[in-house]
Amino acid sequence: MENHNRPNFRFANADTRVPPHVTSGVLQFQPFQPRENTLQNPSNFAFGREFTFELDSISSGIAPKFKPPPIKDPELDLLQVEGSCGANGLDSTLQHSIRNAVLLTGEAEKVSPGQFPQRAVVGSISSQHADGFPKSPSNPKLYLNVNTPFSALICGVQGSGKSHSASVILEGCLVVDRRIGTLPKPLAGLCLHYDRGSVNYPCESAYLGLPATRAQLGAKSSASVPVTVLVSPTCLETMRRIYKPLKGVNVMPFYLSTSNLNSSRMLTLMGFDDSVIMPLYLQRAMTILRSMGADGFNYDAFKKRMMKEPLNPAQKNSYKMRIDMLDSYLTGNKSSDVSSYFKPGHLVIVDLRDPFTNSSLVIALFEILVGLFVEARMETGKVLHEAHKYLNSDPCSARFTDSMTSLIRQQRHFGIRTIISTQEPTVVPDAVLDLVSFLFLHRFSSPTWVKHLSKHISVDQDREPDSDWSHTISRLALGEAVVVAPTALSIKSGALSSSPLATGFLIIRTRKRLTFDGGASIVAYRS
Repeated sequence: MENHNRPNFRFANADTRVPPHVTSGVLQFQPFQPRENTLQNPSNFAFGREFTFELDSISSGIAPKFKPPPIKDPELDLLQVEGSCGANGLDSTLQHSIRNAVLLTGEAEKVSPGQFPQRAVVGSISSQHADGFPKSPSNPKLYLNVNTPFSALICGVQGSGKSHSASVILEGCLVVDRRIGTLPKPLAGLCLHYDRGSVNYPCESAYLGLPATRAQLGAKSSASVPVTVLVSPTCLETMRRIYKPLKGVNVMPFYLSTSNLNSSRMLTLMGFDDSVIMPLYLQRAMTILRSMGADGFNYDAFKKRMMKEPLNPAQKNSYKMRIDMLDSYLTGNKSSDVSSYFKPGHLVIVDLRDPFTNSSLVIALFEILVGLFVEARMETGKVLHEAHKYLNSDPCSARFTDSMTSLIRQQRHFGIRTIISTQEPTVVPDAVLDLVSFLFLHRFSSPTWVKHLSKHISVDQDREPDSDWSHTISRLALGEAVVVAPTALSIKSGALSSSPLATGFLIIRTRKRLTFDGGASIVAYRS
């Protein structure tokens, strides 16, 4: 009687060696190739290199299961879905998101070793306010990912700690010290300074060139940043006296090389504004620049042609006043150009406080300066500070505002980190508020500021009525801040991997500075 428990196989080649009780079937195999273990283990029969059957499964009547080969669909290759070649991109996309998070907690750093080669401790986390995250993390450290471009907005009333926070971020970008993290490649720093109201005081960022005192830090510090202050050549000696108490800070005249000028930059320096009626000399200048073309500009040739223009005495005087101010900042010596000071680990402060230079020319120089800073070739990244002071809607600042907004919008392509520190968030252009990577909100109580910020940040205000961010801000102590950073990474309760805060926020306390704190309040009696 036929045994129906035995599978039937049929073999295409009559010379194929098979077990005596296997006689027919529907699968075809290659001729038997004996392997080393065949004689020692008679229960195994090998049919080619693809299949091995065990006699036990055949005798028990259990047919082997065969998985058909996957059908290759080329239209799936670039899709990051299961079963496609692009599925490997799912992991790479996740890793890319992690590596480019601008802020992360100490716990998030631990579960992603090697992902943040340049990181700096900016403070300690007092509490987390986000769905699924523990209120008190086990590791209180908050890191700034210096390796990725970012833009930061720091605001708060005077004396709340915003200048301290800005300096802490600058230290993280420029200072190599194990106490604040790892920084194998320090960034190059640029700070813009122009303020008629504080002529007799150094720029506060210049104090990064001095180490903190033992009284400030509670321990000895030798950390400092090489600082070069570039000032108006006509005020060189005056500015050197102002910065003299800051030992180690180098004060040099600011010069812009004529080789770095082109037609577009010359229009900026001449005060061109297409929204108003141009004076006659500016119309003539624009005609000459257009005839020179974008690549054929020569400053000396431009001035010679302008001198031949038939201008009336009033127009000639206006042109001469503008060009004389401009000449005081220009040089034909490339070695004296401002670009020669841009170096990794160095901070360049351009302080153009000068009673003989009007604000429109200063802002025009700043716009060109930022362009040169972005164009400077270096292996490391760059950090820009204090540019926000000149972002407003008046005619002389509108063009610079557009340039800075575009720079923040393209920060990843230029490798730029931008720090904006201001008392009033309402003075910051709406487009900039919408684009910033994260916000440090120090103490303030103005409902107008809260209402203004609420239009530009995505924070769930209904999560904890007693800990709502807008109510929390008014109760913050000195040095505390509400941090809003949608891409900041932390660890959810019971999770093993990091997740972004999204619409949550942190309450932090900024760390101590390694460099000298020159922004302390001046009081009548100091104990």
